[in-house]
Parts: sequence; structure tokens; C-alpha cells
Amino acid sequence: MPLPDPQKRCKGSAVSRLIFLQELRSLLLSPALWGMYIIVSLLVGYSFIQAVSLFSQASKTALSYPELASGMNPLEGVFVPTFGAYYLCQTLLLPFIAIRIIGLDRYNGTQKLLLQLPVSTLGLCLLKLAAMGLVWIVSLLPAMAALILWKLSGGHVFWPELFCLITGHALYSLTIITLAMFAATVSDSLPTAAMLCLAATLGSWVLDFAASGKTGFMAFLGNISLAAMLRQFESGLLSSTCILSFLTLGILFFLLTVAWLPPGKPRIHKFFLTVLICCFFVSTHWLAQQKPLYLDVTENQRHSFSPEYTMALQQLDKPLFITIHLSPQDSRLHDLKNDVLGKLQRTVSTLSIDYADYEQSGLFDTGRDEEYGLIEYRYGNKQDKSYSNSQEEILPIIFNLANVKTPRTLAAPHAGFPIVINIEKQKYLFYCGFPFLFLGFAVYCVLRI
Repeated sequence: MPLPDPQKRCKGSAVSRLIFLQELRSLLLSPALWGMYIIVSLLVGYSFIQAVSLFSQASKTALSYPELASGMNPLEGVFVPTFGAYYLCQTLLLPFIAIRIIGLDRYNGTQKLLLQLPVSTLGLCLLKLAAMGLVWIVSLLPAMAALILWKLSGGHVFWPELFCLITGHALYSLTIITLAMFAATVSDSLPTAAMLCLAATLGSWVLDFAASGKTGFMAFLGNISLAAMLRQFESGLLSSTCILSFLTLGILFFLLTVAWLPPGKPRIHKFFLTVLICCFFVSTHWLAQQKPLYLDVTENQRHSFSPEYTMALQQLDKPLFITIHLSPQDSRLHDLKNDVLGKLQRTVSTLSIDYADYEQSGLFDTGRDEEYGLIEYRYGNKQDKSYSNSQEEILPIIFNLANVKTPRTLAAPHAGFPIVINIEKQKYLFYCGFPFLFLGFAVYCVLRI
């Protein structure tokens, strides 16, 4: 077998480098890119300043009443609202930038020339994706400035929580970018590609909103929407299901782009590849959901029971059945899911939860049902019931059914991190500094590149 020609390999790497630089040049000459950067800086600045102001107001009360300080969490109070600006830009603006790296090449005929170079279609798409990745990293500059300002002002940062949040937005952006690339590949024009991409992103947004307070199939669709998966990263809970779902969607759209990009292949061949790729990723995604793994990276471990309770619950070797008589719109059910059920599902592998059908009757028609609000527990041949949705009352019931002694928890209550900060003077950094910086770079790129 002949060895590969080193000169040809060096030539291929040089061509790849030139293509990558050309993709960057095309993006840097795009007014839409610099417009997105300016909008990001304005939105991030406004979100950060408002979040810090509200957090400081709440901290004044928490400093006066220490029992309220445990709820002062910088992740939920400051960083999630700040990165909410990125969610808007990633959903509404980023697709228009990503569409250009495929759509413009098809529109001006450059794509046919690129496909004749000694670079595979897969390699070409990877270079385009790498250029978009660099664009996304640059967009994080306002958020990094906000983080530095918060830290210099004495604010608390728990880095695993922040890493989880950034990871979620990175995976969400990957999905949006590859979706936009695929939409540009299969569309005849840039406006059509933009409509397809926005239909998918906004459709996921609407689906998440419509599924709130629902059960059954609608609740399942809501849980797999992009917004719902991103929200889990915002809460500080790393889930193998959400990570693999984002990666599956991103790689799926990327490979579909690779399959549909060459113009000379017959459509029947492209459809066949599409079916194979979709079947493979659907089966992979289904297998990944059978054994989900979770990692609570929050500082106060709010998604987990105490270590003593966790060890006791893991001793349950029989099926545990819980039947809940609450309407999906009832706030008590929402609290029950967040405080108890979610933790139980991640701890007890034999847990089975059943919801009584109150979806059709509505929240205000349930008062005539004597069982409404009741929660039934069955473990082995024992059963019990209660109207309480508190962890302090539910866990002893489960331990009693399983003949497990209720453990004594040694964990100290979380103190929280209240702080009063005034950053009104720093608003000019986001409202003037970054916009003029990006505008200056835009003018420089137009004149010099």
C-alpha cells in the first residue's frame, strides 16, 4: 500500500487554512455580524444592570432578615438573566449569520469552486462551522465583561454553575448554527432559509410555552424542546439526556448539510442518506435516554437530597408507585416536582409516577373532588397517602413504607450570598464602549480586509 504523499498533505492543509481565512473574511465583511455584536452588547448590558439592581434590592431585605439569605443565588439572580440576552440573539439573530456561510456561496457560485478544491465536503463544512464557532466566542465578550465587573464588585461566583450555564448556551448555539446551515443547503434562496430556520426555533419556543401545565404527550414534547433543555442547564443540573440531545441534533443537522451540499449528486441518493442518518441518530438518542445520568453542580445542591437521605433512598429495591391527584396548573404540583419528585426520579431507579386526569376539568372545577390534592404512595404490599407536598413529610412516609429508618441529616442550611452593588456608572461600557468598539472594527474590516 503506497504511503500518502507528504506534499499533497501539506497542500491540503494549506488549502484548508486559506478556506478558513476566507470564511472569516466573508463573515467579518458582513454588516449583519457587527449589527448582532452591537445588539448583544446592548442587551447584555441592560439585562446585567437590571439583574444586579434587583438582586441588590432583594439583598437589602436578606441582610436584615438572615433567614431569607438562603435564596440569594447569583446564578439565578444575575447570570441567568444576563445570558438571557444571548438566548434572544441566538434564537433570532444568529441564524441569519450562519445562513450566509452556505447561502452566499450558493448564490454567487463560489460553492462549485470550493467543492473542486482538495478538501472533502465534510472538511469544508467543518471549516465553515469552525469560523462560526469563533464568531460565537467573540460574542461572549460583553458577558465576560459583566462577569469581571461582578467579581471586582465583590460578587460571588461558583464556577461549576457558570460553566454549566455557558455549556448549555454553547450546545444551543451549535444546534442553531447547524440548523441554519442545513436550511441554507436545502433552500433555493436566503429568505426561504431564514423562514425555515426561524420556523424551527420559534416553533420550539411556542411548543415549550404551549406544553407548560400539560401532561402526557404534550408534556413530553415540551421537555424535548430546545428552550426546555437549555433551561435545565440554567438551573445548574447537568443531564446526559440534554447534552446528548443537543449533540445529536447538532451533529444530525451538520451531517445532513454534508449530504445535501454537493449539487451533482442525485436527489434519490441524498434522500437515502438522509433516511439512514435520521434512523441512526433517532436510535442513538433513544438508547441514550434509557439510562440518564445527572450531575448537580449547584453550590447548595438544590437538585439533590442530602447525602444521608440519598443513601437511604438507594436502598429501596422494590417498585415505588406514587399517584398524584393534582391539576397540571396547580402551583402545588409545580413545587412538588421541583422539591421532591425530580430528586426522587434521579435517586430511586424503581420509581413510577402516575397523575390523575384533571387536565380537562380545569383548576377551578376540582374542588368538588374529595381526593383532589391527595398523594398516594405504594411500596410492595404497603401503601399510605397524604395531602402534604413537603419533603419533610413525604420522605418519612416513604421510609416507613420501606421499613428504613429515617436518617438524620447533618447538612447545614445554605447561607446564600446577598450583596448590595451599584454598577450604574458601568452601564456606559455596554451602551457606548462595546458598540463603538464593534463599530470601529467593522469599519476597519471594510477598509483593510
